[in-house]
Amino acid sequence: MTTIHTIEDLLSVLDEKPEWVEALRARLLTPELLNLPEKFAQFSAEMNNFVAETKKFSAEMNNFVAETKKFMEEMNNFVAATNRRFDSLENRFDSLENRVQSIQDDVGTLKGAHARSAALREAPFIAGDMGLRWVKDLTSADLWALTDRAPADIPANELNSFRRADLIVEATNPDSGEPCYIAVEISFTANGRDTTRALRNAAFLTQFTGRRSYSAIASLRHDHRIEDLIESGEVFWYQLDREILEAE
Repeated sequence: MTTIHTIEDLLSVLDEKPEWVEALRARLLTPELLNLPEKFAQFSAEMNNFVAETKKFSAEMNNFVAETKKFMEEMNNFVAATNRRFDSLENRFDSLENRVQSIQDDVGTLKGAHARSAALREAPFIAGDMGLRWVKDLTSADLWALTDRAPADIPANELNSFRRADLIVEATNPDSGEPCYIAVEISFTANGRDTTRALRNAAFLTQFTGRRSYSAIASLRHDHRIEDLIESGEVFWYQLDREILEAE
């Protein structure tokens, strides 16, 4: 029988008999402590798997972030390119719109000039439709001579506008033989500006000559907003026939 007196004797026996070590461990340690190495090994394996999965997830996230940045850069480039294209289109549309407006302005000027040319030939008919007898069309020199008698308080721009009147007709009343004037404004489409100028020029004629003066507009058509002036007889509308406006 083995005799144990000291700790050294115990350690020596345990070295010789490993089964005693297990028996002693089982007697001294709780089941939790005995299972601790196994649990730790399991925990360590799980932690290693978690770390590996975390690294994998982190790598995937890094790839996702990189791809997202690349996508965003491509989108920004696409948006910038699209904006440049839209700016270019907008500039083209602006240029086209300006050209169209310029053409419309030129056409409007040509139409107005053509209407004026046609209406000047119609001066005797304008006077006749108003119940008057045409005598002559006043020239620019005639109008300048009339403004020589203009009061000093009339603005210069209004006098210049009067001197450039589309048509001033000298006429007579066939019943009384009384001389009079007709201030005619000519447009392709008559509007408020034309009626205003015609009324003002008629008032100037009366002021400068002391004779009765009438206001009239000559056009193919007119703005509906001047209908009241025409219906009241304040301004006479002479409608130009489309045929006389056709190019010869």
